[in-house]
Amino acid sequence: MWSHTRSLELLVLVATVAPAELVRVATAFGPAARPGADRGRAARLGLIGAPAAYLAVTALAVAVAADGGFAPAALTGWRAGAPWLVAAAVVGAALVGAEFAVGAVPRLLDGTGRPRLSVHRGGGPAGGGYGAAILVTAVAEELLYRGLWIGVLHERLRLPVGVAVAAAAVAYAVGHLFFGGLAVVQKTLSGVVFGLLLVVSGSLAVPLVAHLAQNAAVFALAVRQDRGERAAGGGVSGGREAAG
Repeated sequence: MWSHTRSLELLVLVATVAPAELVRVATAFGPAARPGADRGRAARLGLIGAPAAYLAVTALAVAVAADGGFAPAALTGWRAGAPWLVAAAVVGAALVGAEFAVGAVPRLLDGTGRPRLSVHRGGGPAGGGYGAAILVTAVAEELLYRGLWIGVLHERLRLPVGVAVAAAAVAYAVGHLFFGGLAVVQKTLSGVVFGLLLVVSGSLAVPLVAHLAQNAAVFALAVRQDRGERAAGGGVSGGREAAG
């Protein structure tokens, strides 16, 4: 049984920032990254490790919040009508284009050429495992950053809802730091939109559907990109959408 203190809520939130980064760093700079190492194995480890880390951290954080008596109502609000869910799916798919637009800005400003849409996928193929990983991660991220983070910051710590949405968006975005600073900016944008969807709808199902729709669109683009790269025998560069 946890002994509740005023700082327990903040400790739980801080401990849940970027849970998958250690997994990604380990696969990028650990033994699997040495010359001659099996890069495919490293990609597979990352594919399994990242969603597993998010699920484990989310489950532990929610359990601590429930045991400590500060589980927010945002985690239990799931009722949403069909119009909300349809709108959420449209918004989620549109966020892929919005993130690409943000990613294209630096290339347009420095005149390095016309940006091309490409998808971060950790060096692995865009197969069923990749699709499952980003969808599972989306569920964990919504429970964690919208349900727990916004709920605790707004309901328990009495921060203004706008501050709670922004803080949760940044925490969510930092989880994509491994993809680069630009990915953090892109994901902050998406995180704010997901947070606003929660606030205006009152249902965690709405940002969850939006996030799933975004990642489903990313998966479809990744499959298309994968086929193009195999046909061309090379990579694709340009403005990027960092999935997750």
